[in-house]
Amino acid sequence: MDFNQTSQHVRDLDESCGVPMCIYWTTEELADWICEIGYPLYRESIELNNVTGRHLICLDASKLPEIGITDFEHIKDIAAKIRELLGIDHVIRNINDATLSPMMAYINQKRKTGAISAGLSYKDFLKKYKRWYSVT
Repeated sequence: MDFNQTSQHVRDLDESCGVPMCIYWTTEELADWICEIGYPLYRESIELNNVTGRHLICLDASKLPEIGITDFEHIKDIAAKIRELLGIDHVIRNINDATLSPMMAYINQKRKTGAISAGLSYKDFLKKYKRWYSVT
């Protein structure tokens, strides 16, 4: 397993905790999703920019043009669908946003690469940061 890949065990734990599985999508899976929601013209933009599910948390209307999505109506719709997919009401712009809820903070943590982030499950995250969030 590549150090950037998350083990199936962590994915299974996360899925059981309600973590949006889209954060684990590959570039191809994200490109498939962009087509499914009605924007096949942006498949190449997703692929050329190597955008994966872990990048979704920071993709908002201001970032989409940077990867080649420039039609304003498309930007608004895609940004809304990303938020819906992640189950959040806004994208994370700063650390204060990330700490508003444990799920947002966890998703923000998972956008990082490396063995620590890849091996971290939502349950472990809650235990590690129990001083910030109550463990249920």
